Amino acid sequence: MDIDGRKLKILEAIIRDYIETGDPVGSRTISKKYDLGVSSATIRNEMADLEELGLIVQPHTSAGRIPSDKGYRLYVDGMMQRTHIEPEIEEIILKMIKERVNRIDTLVEETAKLIAMLTNCATIASTPSITQVRIKHLQLVPIDEHSVACVIVTDTNSVKNHIIPTPKAIDFNMCNALTHILNESIKGSTLSQISLDKIRVSIEEKMKEYGTIAGSVLEAIDKTLHQEDMPDIYIRGANNILDFEEFNNKEKARELFKVLEEKPYLLQVLDHTPPNTITIRIGEENILTPMKDCSVVTTSYSIGEHTIGNIGIIGPTRMDYGQVVSVLEYVSHHITNMLREMNDS
Repeated sequence: MDIDGRKLKILEAIIRDYIETGDPVGSRTISKKYDLGVSSATIRNEMADLEELGLIVQPHTSAGRIPSDKGYRLYVDGMMQRTHIEPEIEEIILKMIKERVNRIDTLVEETAKLIAMLTNCATIASTPSITQVRIKHLQLVPIDEHSVACVIVTDTNSVKNHIIPTPKAIDFNMCNALTHILNESIKGSTLSQISLDKIRVSIEEKMKEYGTIAGSVLEAIDKTLHQEDMPDIYIRGANNILDFEEFNNKEKARELFKVLEEKPYLLQVLDHTPPNTITIRIGEENILTPMKDCSVVTTSYSIGEHTIGNIGIIGPTRMDYGQVVSVLEYVSHHITNMLREMNDS
């Protein structure tokens, strides 16, 4: 879109003022608050052009204008400036990550809580699913004559426990032998990389007398791992949304909160985030109808090249994009670095 510099400055002033106050912005306000070097009449004419271009709209009969989704998009793609994070806030974020990096579930939950507090928006965050992380170690432990416990430790230091029924008793020696063979085959692999058939062949060759039992255990492990495929979702600060005038409409707020209460919807919001990027979806760009009045900013955190979880911020379209993006970038960057350091150690 070819827009001259003066129109862009006026659009930026309208967006900045509306983000700050929530009130429609008129030419007199811009003329008084922003040193643009032009008269109020000139600003009025430029605003009329911006309205024709679909970048601002008149919400009612007042003289003020507010940004459209199209206007916000132009702003975030070319005019938005990141907000500087204060040193004391950086220290709080880093301290929280360092103290909780060994417990990924707790880290994700506390991260969502902290971001919601810093941005005054709702925050959603997903823990890694078992298919996204790599298996660090597996241990089989007999419980009784008809079951064993399977303990799986991942590269995020999360621990998964499963009780597996067995057709006959398995003693400690057999559990240890099976554990050794399984770890040789699956250590460092993601679930999608594990070949059940290859592992079964290896077990049958090395433990012929226990081949049938080992096969049953292997199938049970595969089944229980796939049952753990859906990650946990944490949402914090949902009530922050009610502080914004845009959600004073009870029906609109009720529909949005229905979405926020449904895990599949939240996963849908997060799953469209490309690795190592910040994604901003504004108003009508959101797929879910109750979120058409919202902006959603998402990013991911990784181990190496592998994305293992996502973090998103939900707020009104007039959210402070510069602040939200700065906080998300800072948090995801340091979570990724801490997880990599932990995994390399």
